Amino acid sequence: MAADHTLAIFAAQLILLLLVGRLLGEGMNRIGQPALFGQLLAGVLLGPSVFGLLLPEWRAVVFPDDKTLKTMIDAVSQIGILLLLLLTGMETNLALVNRRRRAVISSSLSGIAVPFACGVALAYALPGDVVPMHDNPLVTALFLGTALAISSVKIVAMTLMDIGVIRRDIGQLILATAILDDTVAWIIIAVISGIAIHGTVDLQGIGASLAGTFLFLAFCLTLGRRLVARLIVWVNDHMTIEVPVITAILVVMLTLALTTELIGVHTALGAFVAGILVGQSPILTEHIENELRGFIFAFFAPVFFAVAGLGMDLRTLMDPTLLLFTVAVILVASLGKFGGALIGGRLGGLSTMESLALATGLNARGSTEVIIASIGLAMGALSKELYTMIVAMAVVTTMIMPPMLRWVMARVPLGEEEARRLDTEEAELAQSLPKMERALVYVDDSPNGRLAARLAGLFAARQQVLTTVLDANGKDGKKGADDKEKAEEGGGNSEHLAEAARAGAGAEPSKSAEALVTTRSGAHDDALQREIGRGYDIVFVGLERPLDPVSRAFEQRLQDLVNRFEGPVAIALNGAGAAGPADVPLDILLPTSGTADSRLAAEIALALAHASTGTVSALHVFEPQADTAMLRGRARRPGISLLVDAHRLGKRSGVPVKGLTATNPKPEIEIRRALRGGRFDLAVFGTSLRQGETKFLGPRTAALLSGMRTPALVIAR
Repeated sequence: MAADHTLAIFAAQLILLLLVGRLLGEGMNRIGQPALFGQLLAGVLLGPSVFGLLLPEWRAVVFPDDKTLKTMIDAVSQIGILLLLLLTGMETNLALVNRRRRAVISSSLSGIAVPFACGVALAYALPGDVVPMHDNPLVTALFLGTALAISSVKIVAMTLMDIGVIRRDIGQLILATAILDDTVAWIIIAVISGIAIHGTVDLQGIGASLAGTFLFLAFCLTLGRRLVARLIVWVNDHMTIEVPVITAILVVMLTLALTTELIGVHTALGAFVAGILVGQSPILTEHIENELRGFIFAFFAPVFFAVAGLGMDLRTLMDPTLLLFTVAVILVASLGKFGGALIGGRLGGLSTMESLALATGLNARGSTEVIIASIGLAMGALSKELYTMIVAMAVVTTMIMPPMLRWVMARVPLGEEEARRLDTEEAELAQSLPKMERALVYVDDSPNGRLAARLAGLFAARQQVLTTVLDANGKDGKKGADDKEKAEEGGGNSEHLAEAARAGAGAEPSKSAEALVTTRSGAHDDALQREIGRGYDIVFVGLERPLDPVSRAFEQRLQDLVNRFEGPVAIALNGAGAAGPADVPLDILLPTSGTADSRLAAEIALALAHASTGTVSALHVFEPQADTAMLRGRARRPGISLLVDAHRLGKRSGVPVKGLTATNPKPEIEIRRALRGGRFDLAVFGTSLRQGETKFLGPRTAALLSGMRTPALVIAR
């Protein structure tokens, strides 16, 4: 076959697989089923079952029996497997597994062991023409047992979200158990692959594979996690090409996949672990994740599942004996998984209804089984007949699970503690701070700089955000002897921030906050502009004179920052009066007005108070007409509701909040009056910047700042 024809036919194959897969996936999505079923069906329609049966000549042209073409399409499919496993790993929440270890571990182990044993026994009961002529029949039995035992975390998560129970306790437990199932699955597949490579049960080879797998996991989940996080941060901050983080993620995935291949286990484990490490990166923003997800689901996923469907031959099921064995595979998979998970749930301390819900939710296969079956088929451990049975089992169990789980979940009672947690999580969805991942601290050696560094350290400790200190004086974080002496006298803001972060996190002094803090030089305008371009959610600013004492206009460096930065800027003022040590509790005054800026200021004030074990006093100043309306029988509900909301926020944050009220047409007068007694260590309030040729403070905010002497943090955006 000529090279140009090979490329043309390859392009035609991709067009058909993508087009038919996406169209059928859209159809499945519209009827409430996962899109991957449509993509699998596309492969079945384009395979020997339909296309090959109706138009055999045309199919021979588009899908010829050519080794080069098969290698090319298989390469795309194999990359698709790795990318799908990368995404699965990124969605794996190890903290979720750890939260209810007993129930998760017992449910997962029992839910795997029972169907696995049944699957292995079934493999030896299958007729000889179904089991491939493998050197070691145990490999086939192990592959079938694994395929019948494992739940698909992606399908489970999609189903839980679809029926609206993913945030319930039992929903979280189902998801955590499915995560552990998936993790165990790829370790089992890695071991089975080692057995298949050696051809026989080579105890020395299996031992080497297990030892290599253990060392690989131990390295990745300890030192490797830090290395990957630092790599992603470095790439994001220093490379200027388009989507550099995506490239870094792909390099990490391929490197770990190659590593697992070299130690004698399947590349699937490396890709899955890479996803876990990438998912724990401190700056894996939703934007980056969506870019990667779109890249995978637009091309590789449709091609992989369609190619998986091409391997199915439904004519196999025309044989009554093979159809009977297919039904047996489905029943063994369903009953084994259901029974094993049910027993595990009861042993884990769950109620009968909770155990039923757990067993029902885990009885969905989908993408994981298709990937396992594809690996087994490629290695020669599965025949096409057995492969078809496994994929049919994955489709059937996934389609019947959602309605069954919806029925069971409606009968699982909602406890009081669970109801409170759900209410709290619902309220937190409207907050801004949980979405923040990075903070920039732009400070000099002035008292305002030290105040901003201290507050940023407390914020970093409370929110666990990655924080970068940009020295406005142009010093970097590596100090010589002379610089160190100056830092001790008046500078050293990165050390001050780290000290505050340790104090706010309750850490021992020996446990450095370096993991949270990076220091860079930033005196020049281009340094500030370059740093802002690296992507931050909030900027803390501490400059000697941030505002002109007469015009109240921003100092030029601060003006450049607020003009360029789209997010909130936290400006420290009156730092000379701030309490020095980082571990001193902060009593904070929080003026409230009901605006979005005031709400953000409230969240930041509560975070600072929590980190310093301080308190918050929320002040609302009513207009005089509100008192008149109250005398007529109308309560001042809107203003009081703001104080109630602040109290609720404080209760959720573990911070005492006291409500204060006053009446004045000029709120700034009452705020200054509240601060005059000196009982507050800090005032935090939010304001919207006016927009003209440049951004600037409104007249009321400027008037308030001109009369303040108390240390303040102004949240401006």
